[in-house]
Amino acid sequence: MSNADTAQLRRAAYLLLAVSVVRTAWDASLRSRSPAAQDVLPGLMDAAEERSAVLERARTPLSEGDRIDPNRADVVELDRLPGIGPVVAAAIVSARDEGVAFEGPGDLARVPGIGPSTVDKLRPWLEFGPRPSLRRRATAAGRAGPIPIEVNTAPEDELIDLPGIGPALAQRIVELRPFTSVNDLQRVSGIGPATIERLRPLVRVGGR
Repeated sequence: MSNADTAQLRRAAYLLLAVSVVRTAWDASLRSRSPAAQDVLPGLMDAAEERSAVLERARTPLSEGDRIDPNRADVVELDRLPGIGPVVAAAIVSARDEGVAFEGPGDLARVPGIGPSTVDKLRPWLEFGPRPSLRRRATAAGRAGPIPIEVNTAPEDELIDLPGIGPALAQRIVELRPFTSVNDLQRVSGIGPATIERLRPLVRVGGR
């Protein structure tokens, strides 16, 4: 074994030892905390994981072949487009919520903050599908409300329609199906407690 190999093995051993020490200290810290604190910590860790996944997705640059549909993409996906920051991405989603449908790149100029030069930058990265809308049903009170989507069987285009679920998360949901409950969706990287609460009235699992 060469000196370089020996050095790499030594570094790996030190790393494993450090991880073991940190984990042991963390477990001891948890045991010393009150039950209430132990209940809160997993939620905080899940929220941090969700935030980390969102940041990772936002920082992923567009590559050749990537296309984003402004009629369906969430704020994080839209923010990846050239010349589109979080404020303009939110404005696109707000315009959609008000009934605007984008049929071509030029339609995006209707959104405040997007001018002709930005439209030209966006053209190579866009695709346009029909604007999705949540299915509606009559409630007992006679008002319209969303029909819950069955997570285990819904196609990706219906999952994309859900708040906080863009194309990437919809694909992950399909890949990890089936789920046993709405809370089980936290198995999907990028979905944490906050997203679960937004989804809860809009989805069901196994008819529940």
